[in-house]
Amino acid sequence: MKTIPNLTLALLIATSSVAAYGHEQADELCSELGSFLTSVKPDETRSLTLRTFWGARVEGDHIVMGSKTCEHHNYEPGTKLCAYLMEHSSTEFAGFNAKRILNCLASAPGIGEDLDIHSGTFSTTFGSQDRGALVSLDVLPDKEPGEMVLRLQADGY
Repeated sequence: MKTIPNLTLALLIATSSVAAYGHEQADELCSELGSFLTSVKPDETRSLTLRTFWGARVEGDHIVMGSKTCEHHNYEPGTKLCAYLMEHSSTEFAGFNAKRILNCLASAPGIGEDLDIHSGTFSTTFGSQDRGALVSLDVLPDKEPGEMVLRLQADGY
């Protein structure tokens, strides 16, 4: 019977660690995202696309279990955000990446931990009424099974 209390304690510790890790990651992401969105000038549109794959497939002589690519359209702030996302985003759970971005953009308290995003299209604003960007975020299945695409677009005003 000691197994259940020990398991419960282990799960509580693991859950707390994951929640704390996610919050720290979101804080770092918010800064990177803010730099990208702030860089978008009025009447300018900038975007990036993060593509993830989770599953097994053969590529050449190797079996790949997961992969990520990020398209920044040769825009320097997009290049920086892509570099961050390549290092600090989830390959397996594309919806978690969208949730982190939405939490950066949401006014307090943000999106709850119990909400899972599997796909969707979201829009909001960033900045002030006088200067900022209209932000669109799409997270959708891509062409092949196991592939997801996250598109972030900012239309400056």
